[in-house]
Amino acid sequence: MTIPGPTAVAAGLSVSGIGGDRYLFLGFLPRKGSDRRRLLSTVASSEWTVVLFEAPNRVAQLLTDLAEACGADRPASVSRELTKVFEETRSGTLQELSEHYAEAPARGEVTVVVAGTGKERVEEPSVDPAARAKALLAEGLSRKDAANRLAEETGISRNKAYRLVNEL
Repeated sequence: MTIPGPTAVAAGLSVSGIGGDRYLFLGFLPRKGSDRRRLLSTVASSEWTVVLFEAPNRVAQLLTDLAEACGADRPASVSRELTKVFEETRSGTLQELSEHYAEAPARGEVTVVVAGTGKERVEEPSVDPAARAKALLAEGLSRKDAANRLAEETGISRNKAYRLVNEL
């Protein structure tokens, strides 16, 4: 059991068994949409350990999404009710944890710790949405399909992608 402190982040890191000398705290991820996908990608590519909070009824889905983004074998831990009587920490791969919490839903306050890659993150050059939209239209995609693909590839909103495609 951990000793009570000012934040579940420190407590979760201390019991996770995952290196916490440098970490990234993302709090609660959005439930859906491009912001969620972008933050899942951030977790997947982070060289540092990542700490997340999640509502107990959404832990299994978060772990499934993380396994898809980071790879099923990425080490992680899930801690619940830190510093309380029913404190529990389970460690394993994202796949193992996802399967466990799909069958035995978490209860209480949940802190998820995901191991980093250990490799320095290399930023990919950003894609110019207008140039990519032109290329998609040149491939013969309809304006609707081009807008959907542009939003997916660049992370911009579907509305913005649709406006951009229609302005060309």
